[in-house]
Amino acid sequence: MDRIRAVEAIPLAAPGEIGAYGGPYGLLVRITTDDGIIGWGEADSHPAMLKAAIEGANHFDGMSGLAAVLTGRDALDIAGAWQAMEDATLNIGRDGITRMAMAAIDIALWDIAGKAAGKPVHALLGTQQHSAFPWYGTCGLGPTLDETAKLAAWLKASGAKAGKFGWTPLGSGSAADDEAIVATLRETLGPDIAILIDGGLAFDTERAIARARMMGCYGIHWFEEALAPYDRDGYRRLRRVSPVTITAGEMASSATELIGLITHGCVDVVQIDLARTGITQAMRIAEAAERHGVACVNHTYTLGWNTAASLHVMAVIPKVDLFEVQVLPNPLRDSMMRVTPRAESERIHVPDAPGLGVEPDPDALDRYTVRVA
Repeated sequence: MDRIRAVEAIPLAAPGEIGAYGGPYGLLVRITTDDGIIGWGEADSHPAMLKAAIEGANHFDGMSGLAAVLTGRDALDIAGAWQAMEDATLNIGRDGITRMAMAAIDIALWDIAGKAAGKPVHALLGTQQHSAFPWYGTCGLGPTLDETAKLAAWLKASGAKAGKFGWTPLGSGSAADDEAIVATLRETLGPDIAILIDGGLAFDTERAIARARMMGCYGIHWFEEALAPYDRDGYRRLRRVSPVTITAGEMASSATELIGLITHGCVDVVQIDLARTGITQAMRIAEAAERHGVACVNHTYTLGWNTAASLHVMAVIPKVDLFEVQVLPNPLRDSMMRVTPRAESERIHVPDAPGLGVEPDPDALDRYTVRVA
């Protein structure tokens, strides 16, 4: 039995400003086993708070840092580790920051399991359905229509066949303002590039319905995160009348919340952010989605471990949509990995090396690690 020797939380920071699509921050988890296997995972939330959730002391059952209840456990008993973490955080938080910290650990344990077996993670999850995916680039919006047109033109010149645009200023002005944004995107990108619109949680139900109907006139591929995360009634109404595909879920860190979106008829496509849910929960969510005829997609905002883990999970899910790829420059994301999944031409390929198939660049890891005295 190969036991967990150490669980380390590594906060990262790089120069630059936090933008709408990829901040210069991160949190990696490194798990080392007695046999010397190292697994890596990441979480997307406040790095210092994630570190506290992982490295905090064990006060009693139900109130413990995660590392304290994992050290010495069988590294390959991932289901047991997940249950131990749930039990340890019962009196701290059954969602949010603790669940995201659990996600990073879970990804690292699956990385270890794949390396120990000499197989890619997707081979441990189920039958491979896909070896590559069509992808879209996430691009954001400019503060003016001219700036938005420049971003769209840049994405088109990059060769991307689909692009996602959203958040402010979408939803901050009138219906005419929002239509001008969508019209500018379609005019710039032309008829052959798929456009995805991220609502950025900016709308109430009635405004979201009106915007969805407008977007239908422009052939929008999907309308994402239009409403507040827990507004199931609103999402159900929106989906019932929308002429465009409705997707949501990126903010969620628990299977309970995401499965609720599925079972309550809120979405056509459920977004799963692996840096918030982890792989173990993602597979439960995917099973529920398949039962209800809902497609799955990744949500990838942060670093390459999220991208890699998402590729492995999506590889075994029968019904998926476009795969999200971050394309805007980010010094941390662009330099952090020695080997990273790359979007090529119209498709991004699933890694086939043991584990996640990605490793950190040691120089970048050293350079961007935040060292706490």
